[in-house]
Amino acid sequence: MQAQEPPSRIIRFGTFELDLLEGRLTKSGLRIRLQGQPLQILTLLLERPGEVVTREEIRRKLWSSQTFVEFDDALNTAVGKLRAAIGDTADNPRFVETVPRRGYRFIAPVINPPRLETPLDPVREVPGETQTVPTSNAAASVPRSLLLAERKRNLGSWYGVALAALVMLAATIGVYWRWHSRGFQTSTGDTVIIADFVNTTGESVFDDALRQALEIGLRQSPFIQIMPEHKAFVILSQMGHAAEDRMTGKTAIEVCQRAGGKATIQGSIASLGTVYLIELAAIRCDNSEPIAKEQAEARRKEDVVDALGRVTAQLRSRLGESLPSIQKYNAPLEQATTASLDALNAYSQALSTWDKKGDRASLPIFKKSLELDPNFAQAHGALATIYYNLGQEDPAREHASRAYELRAHVTQAEKSSIEARYYEYVTGELDKDAEVRALVAQNYPESAGALNHLGDSDQALGHYDQAVQDYRRALFLDPTRGGTHSELATALLALNRLEEASAVLSDASKRSLETEALLLVNYRVAFLRGDDRAMAQLLQQSSNRPETQALLLSEQSNTEAFYGRFHKADELSRKASSMMEQQGDTDSAARFLAQAAIREAEVGDSDSAQDFISKAQKLSHNQDVVTLAALAAARSGKLTQAEILSTQLNDKSPADTYVQKYWLPTIRSEMDLKKGRSSKAVDDLSLLNFPLELAGPPVLPVATLYPAYARGEAYLAARDGPRAATEFRKIIDHRTLLANYPLESMAFAGLARAYALAGDSEKARQNYHEFFELWKDADPTIPCLKELKAEYSELH
Repeated sequence: MQAQEPPSRIIRFGTFELDLLEGRLTKSGLRIRLQGQPLQILTLLLERPGEVVTREEIRRKLWSSQTFVEFDDALNTAVGKLRAAIGDTADNPRFVETVPRRGYRFIAPVINPPRLETPLDPVREVPGETQTVPTSNAAASVPRSLLLAERKRNLGSWYGVALAALVMLAATIGVYWRWHSRGFQTSTGDTVIIADFVNTTGESVFDDALRQALEIGLRQSPFIQIMPEHKAFVILSQMGHAAEDRMTGKTAIEVCQRAGGKATIQGSIASLGTVYLIELAAIRCDNSEPIAKEQAEARRKEDVVDALGRVTAQLRSRLGESLPSIQKYNAPLEQATTASLDALNAYSQALSTWDKKGDRASLPIFKKSLELDPNFAQAHGALATIYYNLGQEDPAREHASRAYELRAHVTQAEKSSIEARYYEYVTGELDKDAEVRALVAQNYPESAGALNHLGDSDQALGHYDQAVQDYRRALFLDPTRGGTHSELATALLALNRLEEASAVLSDASKRSLETEALLLVNYRVAFLRGDDRAMAQLLQQSSNRPETQALLLSEQSNTEAFYGRFHKADELSRKASSMMEQQGDTDSAARFLAQAAIREAEVGDSDSAQDFISKAQKLSHNQDVVTLAALAAARSGKLTQAEILSTQLNDKSPADTYVQKYWLPTIRSEMDLKKGRSSKAVDDLSLLNFPLELAGPPVLPVATLYPAYARGEAYLAARDGPRAATEFRKIIDHRTLLANYPLESMAFAGLARAYALAGDSEKARQNYHEFFELWKDADPTIPCLKELKAEYSELH
């Protein structure tokens, strides 16, 4: 039997090196003052990395048998000195972790280089106190002649032999961890918390990039549920940690315990010359016991992400995921993300900023990640969403198209997300978008993000009941999502469930969630409750954020128009447009003006409508502006212009659901109505399905039931009062869907006219009265107001 090789006299961890022979600790070649019991404790911990060294073991080895009363204080003092020497803390440990009521554990990667000189006798151990860790056969396979020859070579060539030692160490530790974690598995629905990486290389590029890459790798699995970073941030704040504090070691375990998680995944990276050692460890949250540990080395910085991908797949297997699942959902990380660590680092920072501060704050950081790697598909996808949320259609299409071109090598989940964005932002095929979203939610049933996106798709098609279920399931999994709160409240309003929507908004407020979308929904709820004071407070609340205030000013312009105060409404629309233009967002600036044009066209002021459209088109020619310009032209009787713009829409968006099935039928109906072809105007809208009629295309701020209004106008022209009444009543019955949009107040006038045609003078008078009550402070020069007053007088 071959004799066991004596241990190395040198032990390395991070940038530290401990010489056992001389009892000397150095950091990057500089000596660190550490001696006596703190040094002996460090030696004990380094002999058994990843294991708990009990307080009793330390007492037996380093204190006399008569030491009892003062031992605890003395040990605490010694460990405190050790941590101070190596720059560690008990609250957020990088090296020495306290295991409550048991002892201590060394948690960073430890490197034992091959023994090149005659070793020092190992530190004496008390029999029976230390577990024996089986060693790999590889340890005995390194020839002594090779080691002796290495002594004669220069220092640089030593690292080649060190690689063999890394393999030996990984195999040895792996045996222990695999034995120790038997019988423990996570199951579907269990939450896993990813800690920040412990980076002892001195290279800051690894700080955030590796955690982000690890999250992308683990999120490939339908089996593992990752707690969102923003939720961890909330818990850290509750624990009294600052926003910049890193979540590692004991802190990560406490976060996991508070979140009700099953395990925390803790990663680290250390360097040995030009070689990097990457380690992942899964630790139980209930008792801090290890589940699994995996290691890999990378010879170059550029190979680190690839190595991390390998150990991530191995860890997924150790956590209980089946081999077929891993094989199906295991895109190589370097291909799925980016080969540029700097780009990945910027992307990670952008995601964190997006989560905490919203679209506009994260935009320049995402742009930076693309400057570092123009082919970073996920960054293109994120930018597409941000631009879409900001109403900037052209860049949203550009980045969604580029992400679609680069989707071949991304993870399966990200590929589905990219395809869904492409169908939604570029082609406008909402049915295909919904199919992709449904498949993702099926494959990842415990993903709050997947369910939120499915809710968005259902809501876009007018399926509000289903959307509410999707959003509630998403919030059950992750109640800290501000966007899900706002969308759920919007869907509930669409179903006339005002009190439930208010409860959702109240929950968001209690959680200190604040987004532009939440402010807008709160404003609409305040309008529906007639709470002018709350509406004014929300406007004031946005005063220090120009983009948000512009959105609320545009919202207020609709409120003014709802009550017939069009001069004030137009003034607010111009102000909101100007603010957006000053911020460089010409698409939104143009859309605000085009929306004002639609309002003016509906009340018969075609000159004002054309003036607004002319100004909007000077700022932007995106699809939103073209759509609204075509509708305004049709309502104003500018049929040649409406025809040209309609043809442009049809040619540019031949498969777009909203364009082909919502807007073009409505625009054509308005054109036929102006041509005196009322029956054709009704037929134009015959293929528009009811759920889609209730949807809210983003061209206008809310769902408006515009097709129903156009159909009602066509029935009035056809002298069919009962059917016209049905259409206008449809709008009034969906009051909480339209909120403050002016078509609702105008629907009372349409309903009055319908009842008059049907010969029901009493109901006609009631609805005229309802309309005049809403418009009691209206501008007296509005064309349609004069007509309605004349009609009303004829009923008496």
